[in-house]
Amino acid sequence: MNTVKIMIGACILLNSINLHAESAKECMKYWDEKPVVSIKKMGEVECEHIWDYGKSNTSQNRLKLLSQLSLKPKNNQWMSTGNCAKVTYNKNNYYIYRAYYKEDKDEIWIAYNDKNAFSYFRKVATPQKEDESSRVELSCAKNGDYEEAKTVLNSYLKNNTSVNMSFYKVGDWYKEN
Repeated sequence: MNTVKIMIGACILLNSINLHAESAKECMKYWDEKPVVSIKKMGEVECEHIWDYGKSNTSQNRLKLLSQLSLKPKNNQWMSTGNCAKVTYNKNNYYIYRAYYKEDKDEIWIAYNDKNAFSYFRKVATPQKEDESSRVELSCAKNGDYEEAKTVLNSYLKNNTSVNMSFYKVGDWYKEN
């Protein structure tokens, strides 16, 4: 009987702590939202690697995103340059960060500042046919007053990269001319 109570308590605790990631449909709705706004790029800055999230108080909002997405910061597959794009929107500074798994190319994009954060995670599915593009299983997570962070991330990705949330293409984090 005690074991059952402990299990029920653990489930309730985990569900209350672990905010859920949004559904793929909801994430695509976010991605398709208009308008794309003008953000000012301030340049590249050094930023904390994903595997260091949680070591400082400033990365707690990003650690919560990973938790919502059921991703582990200590996964040895993570790759990152350790650089972020610093951007300004509505007099607020945001940082755009990208990390990916070195073997299967799943990737996360995060827009964050000290209070708010929003992210997309693209899980790359293997193409069924030889000439087919790699499909993406999309999930997203949010923390704080995420609306502005979501707008910043969408605008940055749509204006500065060739990223598409429906499929994956190698090198799409660069803008095609």
